[in-house]
Amino acid sequence: MRGNEDKVRVVLNKADQVSPQQLLRVHGALMWSLGKVLRSPEATRVYVSSFWNRPYARGGEDSARLFDQERRDLFRDIRDIPKNAAVRRVGEMVKRARTAKMHALVCACMRRMMPTIFGKDRKQAELVANLDIVFEAVSQEHSIPPGDFPDITVYQEKLSRWTRAGKSLASIPRLERELVARLDHSIAVDLAELAMSITGGDDNPPA
Repeated sequence: MRGNEDKVRVVLNKADQVSPQQLLRVHGALMWSLGKVLRSPEATRVYVSSFWNRPYARGGEDSARLFDQERRDLFRDIRDIPKNAAVRRVGEMVKRARTAKMHALVCACMRRMMPTIFGKDRKQAELVANLDIVFEAVSQEHSIPPGDFPDITVYQEKLSRWTRAGKSLASIPRLERELVARLDHSIAVDLAELAMSITGGDDNPPA
């Protein structure tokens, strides 16, 4: 299920068959188990109720209001799946756009640090080995949070393969500031408006 956490719906059924105290223990154990399977930064939503067309058992009558609300929430969630999926696609587009911007800025920074004539190979190897310095420079110059940068080890490995293939950082095209500005506008305005049009102005679209 890893990688598909946002598609998973967890239901704790027949919750009316146990006492409130037992239900609390069962719910806690379930959340602990889910935490080891679903690597999500947020706690997984668990819908707690009794999903059949019969009156709640006597042990669950005290929690009837909670069970009713949980049923309504689950059915609403299922109903909104198409809308939520579209919003998540927009969110993925935003992430990809930010990644593309970050990559362009890192490449531009390394190109700028390269010498014009002598010592290109040595400087290139130095930049790849000290990529953290490049990331920090880009972060400070463009106010990009450190958490937005990719895994530095993975980035170094890909960059090393690229340079070993005979590529040079000095050959990277100059950064076109206008294109970066247009990308920023697309993220801040175009994609934001697209998400709003899908949610109908909902202030709390799914992450």
